[in-house]
Amino acid sequence: MQKLRIIIGLVGAVLCFNFGKTQAQGVEFSGSPTSIISNSAIIPEGKKLFYTSGLTAFATDASLPEGDYTKYGDTKTQALGILKKLKEMLEEKGLKMSNVFAMKVFIAPDVKTKTYDFDGWNAAYKMYFGTPENPIKPVRATLGISTLVNANKFIEIELIAVYP
Repeated sequence: MQKLRIIIGLVGAVLCFNFGKTQAQGVEFSGSPTSIISNSAIIPEGKKLFYTSGLTAFATDASLPEGDYTKYGDTKTQALGILKKLKEMLEEKGLKMSNVFAMKVFIAPDVKTKTYDFDGWNAAYKMYFGTPENPIKPVRATLGISTLVNANKFIEIELIAVYP
């Protein structure tokens, strides 16, 4: 009976893994269907890639002095601004957010709350990825770090996209 349970569990795990595979632009993503990120991606040979450097927040109001919390906002506000800029950069190169297959994200503690706002970051991320308009869920690493270059910037995002 114990062997049967193990076999059933393994079969279930394999089926779950296979159901978690999606493809876009020939890229094969794998992972849990319930996760907001993929755990792997296979890029077809010969595909051209687009890389960005890490981007940090842009001032929501440039007239505000440096050090004013509202100049850049909280982690979610900053993430939304960065993702909007990354989307524009992709579009300039003939790409979309659905072409993104990998991301690296660095999060520093919010100076107001003294905490890492991973929930704010994930809320912003879910507005761009894993949506009905863009079902792609890139592979992603999110790291908590002590600080970025500017203490009032709490997130830095870089991405890699693949041309169709």
